[in-house]
Amino acid sequence: MSYYNSFYKKTARIMIVVCGLLFSVFSFVYLYVFQREVLEALHYSLAHGKTRFAPVASAIVITLILLLVRWGMNSMLGLKGSIRALSYVPSFLMLCALTDVGRNVYISSFHSCWPWLLPLLIAVFIAVAYWLRRTFRVQLNREGSVMGVVNGNLFIILALCVATVLCGNTDRAFHHELQAEHYLHNHAYDKALHVGEKSLEATRTLTALRTMAMARTGTMGERLFDYPQYYRSDGLFFADDSLETLRYTNDSVYSLLGAEPYEGEGRTAFLRNICYKGTGKHISLDYYLSALLLDKNLEGFAVAVSDFYEEEDTLPRFYREAMTLYQSLHADSAFAVRDTACLRRFMEYREKEKEYTASAKERENWMRRHYGNTYWWYFDYQN
Repeated sequence: MSYYNSFYKKTARIMIVVCGLLFSVFSFVYLYVFQREVLEALHYSLAHGKTRFAPVASAIVITLILLLVRWGMNSMLGLKGSIRALSYVPSFLMLCALTDVGRNVYISSFHSCWPWLLPLLIAVFIAVAYWLRRTFRVQLNREGSVMGVVNGNLFIILALCVATVLCGNTDRAFHHELQAEHYLHNHAYDKALHVGEKSLEATRTLTALRTMAMARTGTMGERLFDYPQYYRSDGLFFADDSLETLRYTNDSVYSLLGAEPYEGEGRTAFLRNICYKGTGKHISLDYYLSALLLDKNLEGFAVAVSDFYEEEDTLPRFYREAMTLYQSLHADSAFAVRDTACLRRFMEYREKEKEYTASAKERENWMRRHYGNTYWWYFDYQN
């Protein structure tokens, strides 16, 4: 019997270490890998951008604090046996409070239910734990099976991990927006353009952030239609609703362009005016030409290209594709594209389109897989 008691106590000590290790690994990975962008957004909002966010240090410090909370909680409650891991409940609740952040994180009236809900839940947990400890005092003090101790504590830890993940922000689109915003803020424009690049989902905020990154790298004409474009020329700007924007707003775009629209002035008209009047920065031309392409205004685009480019100039890729399409519709076009590779691919595009005789939706999907990163596909199929 004394051997069993010694083995049981040794197993209990090992379980304490194992549970602590499992919690530490989960907390660090969850905060640093899966919720880093959300944690940074919360930090920026609470600190009003006055301090710099350190993701590794933040994840480590928070994890250590949560371990201390667990130690204090267990010292208070004295939980034993197969339910000892319940002392991690307040720590997991704090993880939920830190990562249950939505799109309103940056607005001035941002508020969360957690400042009052978290203390309430912890108080309820402590009260229930005290009551259970009194009610089942005999059972808790009795030494059960070793496997019961191991399985009970591991189940509690795993269940709390799953509940925390479900409670935290799992909106993939929101995470993509925050990632792109982070890279844009740190001048890592190429990394911003890699965020969600394989996904067909793209919010208006993410689309506008990508456009800003392309503008910073001078690649709008080369990369614009490498990404889904669902918002026409509106996608070049952020929505006016503050819940759909993050740290960057339309003021950020106007600062990039070097001019602001007059009250009531349409955005395409604004871009045209600053290009022809020369009041905007050089990137304004790419914004204007991109707006015309996104609105499928080939006539206006051809006029602008003739006005701002010489015929011997080498146009960016999507401008060449648009002018190739315009030439196919207007044989008398004065601005001729002489890129044989582009012309050859356009002829191939038209031939494949005629060959594929399945339903309209199947043809659209097939053409997307093979030509979805061309302006031609956007012009013909994107609503």
